[in-house]
Amino acid sequence: MSPADDNSFATTNGNKKATYTLICIKIVELCLLICCLGLIDEPATNSHLRVFITPRVMALCYVTFGALAIYTAIYLIMTLFGDMTPWRTATLWALVGFVLYIAVTALLFRDWSTTKDRNYWHPNMHRLDLVMATASISLVTALVYLLDVLLTIRFGVHGDLE
Repeated sequence: MSPADDNSFATTNGNKKATYTLICIKIVELCLLICCLGLIDEPATNSHLRVFITPRVMALCYVTFGALAIYTAIYLIMTLFGDMTPWRTATLWALVGFVLYIAVTALLFRDWSTTKDRNYWHPNMHRLDLVMATASISLVTALVYLLDVLLTIRFGVHGDLE
């Protein structure tokens, strides 16, 4: 048997449609994660006079965005080399991402509302707009993670994933 005929490293289980659907969702998640990281950086680090985000919310944002960006990048690299994560593990990670994004979204909306209700309008409210944009994109990302959870469970239970 020649090495070209040996396909022991290739996964034979699973459906390509299910795999490609989940890969596309992970790419969308990674793009939204990068957008959230880029938007939250300005109000989190450059608010010397006014605090737009509390330090605990800022820490939760960076932990959520950073950890899930690393996981999603590793997931895509593993998929590129043909090694898929088991569907139960992928579901657990997507569920954790969904819960973390719901928490981040709620806290960012709370900080935005608290800052807005102070009745002190700083001349440059660009940072407050960035907090709102980050909260909005976080909400969309949470919904994408929920879609990821539901599709992974559906494909996994029906046997389309290994």
